[in-house]
Amino acid sequence: MFNWLFNKEVSMPFRENDALVLRGLASHLREICDSERNQALKQRWIDLNDLKHSGPPLLLTSPEGAWREIIPTFPVECEDEQARDWECNLRQRIYQHDIIKDDAACDPVFTVNRAVRISDYGIPFNQSRSDDAHGAYHDEPVLTDLDNDLDRLRFRTMTVDHETSQASFELASQMFGDLLDIQFQSIYWWTCGLTWQAIKLWGLENLMISMYDNPDGLHRLMKFLSDEMLNFITFFEREALLNFNANGGVGSGGLGFTTQLPSRDRPVEGPVQLKHLWGFSESQETVGVSPEMFGEFIYPYQKPLQAKFGLNYYGCCEPSEGRWNNIRQTPNLRAISIAPWSNQATCAELFGRDYVYCRKPNPSPFCMSFNEKEIRKEFKETLTYAGELNTVMILKDTHTVEHEPERFAKWVAIGREELGS
Repeated sequence: MFNWLFNKEVSMPFRENDALVLRGLASHLREICDSERNQALKQRWIDLNDLKHSGPPLLLTSPEGAWREIIPTFPVECEDEQARDWECNLRQRIYQHDIIKDDAACDPVFTVNRAVRISDYGIPFNQSRSDDAHGAYHDEPVLTDLDNDLDRLRFRTMTVDHETSQASFELASQMFGDLLDIQFQSIYWWTCGLTWQAIKLWGLENLMISMYDNPDGLHRLMKFLSDEMLNFITFFEREALLNFNANGGVGSGGLGFTTQLPSRDRPVEGPVQLKHLWGFSESQETVGVSPEMFGEFIYPYQKPLQAKFGLNYYGCCEPSEGRWNNIRQTPNLRAISIAPWSNQATCAELFGRDYVYCRKPNPSPFCMSFNEKEIRKEFKETLTYAGELNTVMILKDTHTVEHEPERFAKWVAIGREELGS
């Protein structure tokens, strides 16, 4: 079974009104990118990721699922389906700057997805979902016997439709290539953490129990997934399909601007390689296992993948401090996620100014009832322990704002008051 990462149908040309709307938005975005404020923010991100940050923490919001509640407030004007998708993309970036007014910096780049077809692992995943398209889902394990079923797994195969990809690229170039730099997407995966795939194949409970009753089988599964992921990411390198990611979002929240990797501003000759990119690993699903078991069954299979990248970001929703003895071995480790349930005093002492301190405040007081008292408390705590570090506060996992999108701008305003920024 194959899944398309991009809609193969590319509509062209656009209607005249659609083109005018897109060009107007692209022109506005270009003005934002060229503004003094954006250039100053970009330099702050460079300083942060180069470990030279000074001053209060940066503030970054990530509306994620809450975009579903924000987008209906946009005056979407385009009629063509592809044009409407691109219009929403541009309006989201403009909204972040004009309305939310956080510390997100941007480059004048418009990204076009390639048409890439990716197979399953020889066995299709078995997922059931609720009636709500954005609601809960359940993954039923597809391996029934770890010892006997592993031989059924196969490396994924990838196929690129270059004709469709190029048509989309040329259409974007025709629409606003004189205003924005049109580029293909940078990478084709999110995490090299492996446990997400392991659980879809074997199940969360099975994964944990196997650490006790079938450690050899679990090692075989993780070795397969590690080798498979290496084959997956190097395919895109071999085919010269990668692009710089040091000018956009990286890891589990943050921006990748840095002088220590090639980028749109500092390109290298020849195809982009993995060593030119930010990498990312996490293992949120194994938050309930001991550091020793994480170090035995998970981390050894992540590390060879991390070694391929020029800089690495580690962690998402799982506390990092208890796993530090392993995580600290990450090659080229630069940024660490500080989860809502992390001990900030411990994290600040462990990580100091040697890494980017990516603090993720608890989204519940923001999403559910907007508890300003708790929100201010979060800012004060981070300022106390990490205010002098290379710190960014990243509001994420915001899958709803109870249809009150103004909460994002309010969160930023409160943060500026508390942090003095």
